[in-house]
Amino acid sequence: MCNVHPNCHACSFSYGTYREIWSKKLDKAINILSIDKNESITLHPLNQLHYRKKSLLHVDSTIIPPKIGLIQNNDVVNINNCPLHSQSINELIEITKYSLPHFDKFPLKYILFNDMAIVLVIKDHYNKLPKYIELTKDIFTERDFPNLFLHLNPATGNKVFLKSYLYPIYGETFLRNDLGYWYHPLAFQQQISSIHIESLQIAIDYLKNNENLLDIYCGIGIMSANSERYFNRIIGVEQSPVSIECAKKNSFNTNLYTGNVETIINHIILGNSTFFNNYSLYVNPPRSGIGEQLIEKILKKPPKQIAYLSCNPKSLNKDLNCLKNHYLINHIHFFDFLPYTNNIEALVLMGLK
Repeated sequence: MCNVHPNCHACSFSYGTYREIWSKKLDKAINILSIDKNESITLHPLNQLHYRKKSLLHVDSTIIPPKIGLIQNNDVVNINNCPLHSQSINELIEITKYSLPHFDKFPLKYILFNDMAIVLVIKDHYNKLPKYIELTKDIFTERDFPNLFLHLNPATGNKVFLKSYLYPIYGETFLRNDLGYWYHPLAFQQQISSIHIESLQIAIDYLKNNENLLDIYCGIGIMSANSERYFNRIIGVEQSPVSIECAKKNSFNTNLYTGNVETIINHIILGNSTFFNNYSLYVNPPRSGIGEQLIEKILKKPPKQIAYLSCNPKSLNKDLNCLKNHYLINHIHFFDFLPYTNNIEALVLMGLK
């Protein structure tokens, strides 16, 4: 059990030493992927605490002081001074906890903490937005918060965020992270920038022998931005509109497409026929993986090389089984993007047979 928050159960911090936690999840991933002992593998462990720079937490403000943390057994468990959160987030949690009014005045259900922004998710309709704007300004004006946003959602609990926009109380809508890349508070980005960039460079060094690069699930465009000097043309595809807005700010020479990847990939291939004569593929999908249908469409114009970054060995294994008749695995890199958790990241480098 965690010696800081024994009822949280969100990570493996107190379930053993770092080496034990890393070894356990590495063995599990290797077993799922049925990797041969002769397979070329490189390990990238990272024993690091206080790295988490983004955290979505439940709020129970029906009591004073309110609880801010994670749901366990239908109760919110406080996780102040979490050993995985950055120090700035731990400080923001404490400041926020003693700033909130009672739930009947301010029906707050979630707070998205970022090292540079806070999003307050309120369980109510947007027609009451002016009321909450004024109340929020009264509460937080004298607090030293970097950027503050409101998001109203009457159905909060089933889905945290609606498609409706964030309302800025103060601060900027688009922010810069520690590496200088633009992002939005709701856009996905990796927690530890340094190891993410390391994985991208490994992928680029493997893929750069081909003329063009297809970057599927390109996110905020960090891979595309780092690849522009190595390829003649880059196409990035992402289904999140807000992530695409960030990608436009980060990667100036990338052709970007917004939409469901599986739905629009045929349109992209038809509209860029010469691009697909000599290209590499980089893909970093959600936990569900690429999927058989998208793989079939890609294989109509197969990339010469693929770099596949996965956060889920189970979905990765399914996708590799779909690709194994066409591609050889040249190398697998295992990264610890989220130390002291059960998550492990695998970068698989493949070449066309």
